[in-house]
Amino acid sequence: MRLGLDIHGVIDSNPESFSFLSRSVIAAGGEVHIVTGGSWTPELEAQIREAGIEWTHCFSVYDYLMESGVPSIGSIMFPDGTVQTKFDSDLWDTIKGGYCRSKDIELHIDDTEAYARYFTTPFLLYKSSSDFEKISHVDIRKHM
Repeated sequence: MRLGLDIHGVIDSNPESFSFLSRSVIAAGGEVHIVTGGSWTPELEAQIREAGIEWTHCFSVYDYLMESGVPSIGSIMFPDGTVQTKFDSDLWDTIKGGYCRSKDIELHIDDTEAYARYFTTPFLLYKSSSDFEKISHVDIRKHM
């Protein structure tokens, strides 16, 4: 199996489960591709290692676009306070799907729904338990 995992909103929201999953895929002879929007830095790699995640490949949308020489449209601040160059959103949203297609990823897990339309490989939208706490629930008993 070739599995793609996002970091922010996926791995960092449930490191124990994704550590188990990543180790299991690799133990079975598969590949784990960490596919992230942020830059692949030593600090990010250390964070992933501390979470117990194993991987065989890594890919950064940001680093890819920077190395490709694509013109920027400003800057963006990530939740951790990191400021990076901002790129066109439509272009940005296509990159993970293109990477997964080029690497024959069999399943990619991400928390950003907008990316799904650019995937031709299977895409699993992951929502952590904290995401569900933000959703207002309807009491169906009131409608019975």
